[in-house]
Amino acid sequence: MADRVAETPTALEATGPAAERRVFGWTAAPWVLYAVTFGLALLRLLYLAQLSPFTLTEDEAHYWDWSRSLDWSYYSKGPGVAWTIAASTSLFGDTEFGVRAPATVFCAIGAFAVGLLAQNIFRDRRMAVLAALAYQSMPGTIVTALLMTIDGPYLACWAIACLAGWLALGRGSRLAWPALGLALSAGFLFKYTMALLIPGLILFVIIRRRSLRVAGPLWVVLGVVFALLGFVPIVLWNADHDWATARHLLGHLGVAGGDVARNRKPGWDYEPMWTLEYLLLCFAVAGGVFLLAMQALRNFRIASRERPGQWAQAGPVFLYCCAAPVAILYFLVTFFTRVEANWALASFISLAPVCAWAAVDGFSRNDGGVKFVWNLAMYTLVLLTAAPVIVGFGGRVFEGVGIPTMRVSGARDLATQAAAEAEVLREQTGLEPFYMTVHYGRASLLSFYLPGHPRVYAVSSHMGDGRRSQFDVWEDTDVTRAEVNERLRGRPAVLFGGWNADWRIAFDEVEDIGALPAEPKEDRSTWHGSGYHGFPGHSP
Repeated sequence: MADRVAETPTALEATGPAAERRVFGWTAAPWVLYAVTFGLALLRLLYLAQLSPFTLTEDEAHYWDWSRSLDWSYYSKGPGVAWTIAASTSLFGDTEFGVRAPATVFCAIGAFAVGLLAQNIFRDRRMAVLAALAYQSMPGTIVTALLMTIDGPYLACWAIACLAGWLALGRGSRLAWPALGLALSAGFLFKYTMALLIPGLILFVIIRRRSLRVAGPLWVVLGVVFALLGFVPIVLWNADHDWATARHLLGHLGVAGGDVARNRKPGWDYEPMWTLEYLLLCFAVAGGVFLLAMQALRNFRIASRERPGQWAQAGPVFLYCCAAPVAILYFLVTFFTRVEANWALASFISLAPVCAWAAVDGFSRNDGGVKFVWNLAMYTLVLLTAAPVIVGFGGRVFEGVGIPTMRVSGARDLATQAAAEAEVLREQTGLEPFYMTVHYGRASLLSFYLPGHPRVYAVSSHMGDGRRSQFDVWEDTDVTRAEVNERLRGRPAVLFGGWNADWRIAFDEVEDIGALPAEPKEDRSTWHGSGYHGFPGHSP
């Protein structure tokens, strides 16, 4: 079954018996893969539970806010992250650890899946450990191991889907098809770019079509059905909300039909720096893996030429096919707009196994370039894993030299100061104050750290370019709804961000009290608003 596709030689054949005994021998023990994945995860969980001084980021707090109102989908993302946080906080409470614990678990799962993928392709247990290390050496994945955003679970699902895809297409496994479908479905619930793995799999099928032998059609259909399940809740929710997610994505790209006003020049408006910046960002988030993947591509070709008949490239071709759609798509996007650092990270998840092969091959041949890059990746893993502990204990020192650790450690103090300002308004007016911000992230962050976790209102859709958020969807925070305005009418509020003229639209009186002492953004003012009377209708 799929014998010709599965004929990838072992690292022993690629590097020779003597080299095989010498290079990375310590990784051959079965327990090492568990140690570098789940062992490291346990240490990170201990750090998050007992040592971490860092408060939630705005994105983390916003996803936690979603988890308090479970739904089939949300304005900008699928429901996966909200469902996950809800499950975790039901066990550990509405705490920073409760929100972040799944991030560490997903990083370990992703690294373990990549390790199994490398071992299955190259038939070498050392490759499993090295691929798992490569996965965890990327600055982007190190961040996702500690911060609960959509990327950590999405990357884990990507890794599992790559493993299942290889077993289905490269090994002829039947059970791999439903596993592939479920991994695609789960990943799509976290991040829509999960769908970009599908054209990569199709590309591999086209390239290797003459040597493929897959399971019967029933198993393939079952995999497709399972994959489509992830679309169902998102499509149903969007159909009931005027396709809000599609409008958000178009607005993110700055094109017509989006949820924000277009401020671009007519015609094609291209900045060459966007493309250069994309390449630099790829290196920034992938680190040594970015360079090792290119070195591996060169060395695979050399190995095939020097050892004809020994090196069947089905496995490496599969990995590069999985990586290609995401990398190429966002490269093309740079000709129209700027991309963000994490957008192409999934490409490098697919390439972690080839980096493991490159390391064994390079060290066996004493390739100085490969050895330098691999060591760079491992130093990155050690330094960035230790960095949160170092920064946590030395926070005041780092603030003194201009490193803004307050941005990830001051939210609790900010909420305490906001509550004090609310008490001032309560005493002055005899009315119950509320909290309102421009940005959705600040609203959710305050909500998490304020006593009692009150709803905080975000009104960016009524200011500036009119960008909407989940707060415009929830019935209890949509300030265009009559019942919400009636509940807030006449009451005072503590206001964050914006300008005097913005707030005067909705309040009888507005007083600038300056930035609160714990405000991480010095140019962001705080205001006292009195006599709320509501915002007029606003559209981009």
